[in-house]
Amino acid sequence: MPNSVAFHYPYNFSFYSTTIIVNMSKKDKEINLQELDLDRNYTIEEFETINKQLKNNPIEINKQPVDLFEYKNKKLVPMPQCAIKIEAVVAQIVSQLDRWNAQTHRNGIVTSSQGGFNFNVSGKRTIDAPDVAFTPRRKYDSLTEEQCQTFKGEPFTPTFVVEVGNVAKPSDFKKLDAKFKNDYFAEGSAVQLGWLIDPINKCIGRGRKEWSMDGTI
Repeated sequence: MPNSVAFHYPYNFSFYSTTIIVNMSKKDKEINLQELDLDRNYTIEEFETINKQLKNNPIEINKQPVDLFEYKNKKLVPMPQCAIKIEAVVAQIVSQLDRWNAQTHRNGIVTSSQGGFNFNVSGKRTIDAPDVAFTPRRKYDSLTEEQCQTFKGEPFTPTFVVEVGNVAKPSDFKKLDAKFKNDYFAEGSAVQLGWLIDPINKCIGRGRKEWSMDGTI
C-alpha cells in the first residue's frame, strides 16, 4: 500500500456552501440550445449560461456531441466531447499532476477542460479551457470571489497547460498550434510551459513561450 497523502483543498466548504445556495436561487434565463447561432455575437453572461445548460443537456454540432464552448471575439467555439482513448490520457495526466502537486507541497490548483480561463488576447476576452492546467497556489489565493466563480474581473491564466488530441490531420494540428501561439503564449499570458500530446500517433510537442512539435512518446 502506498503512503497516504494529505490533500489540500483550495476552498473552504463552509464558506462556499452558503454562496452556492445563494447563486442557485438566482435562476438564469434559459437559452434554447437547439437554436444557437455560431455566427452571432454573445455576451459573457450568455456564454456562461449556455455552458451551465450544456452540463445536463449536450447538443450535436456537425454530428459531434458538444457539452462545452470556449469564447473568442464574442463568438462561441464548440468543444466536441473526446473519445475514451483521448480522455483516458487526460485523466492520467490530471492524476499524475495532482500527485506531484501534493508530494511537492505546491498546493496549486489542477483543473481539467471544465475549468476555463480568460486569456484576454489583445485586449479581447478569450475564454479557453485547456485539457489540463496548473495554477500556482499564490496566484489562486490572490483571486477575488468574482474571479473564482465567474469569468468577470481581472483576467488571469495558469502557468502550465496541456492539450491532448489526434493531430494527424494538418488542419487539426494547425488549430491547436494556433491556440498555443496566439492564446496560451500570447503577450501578457502567465503560461510558462505547454504540452501538446497526441497519444494516437505517439508524438508530443513542448513549448516555453516558443513552440515546436518535435518530440515522440
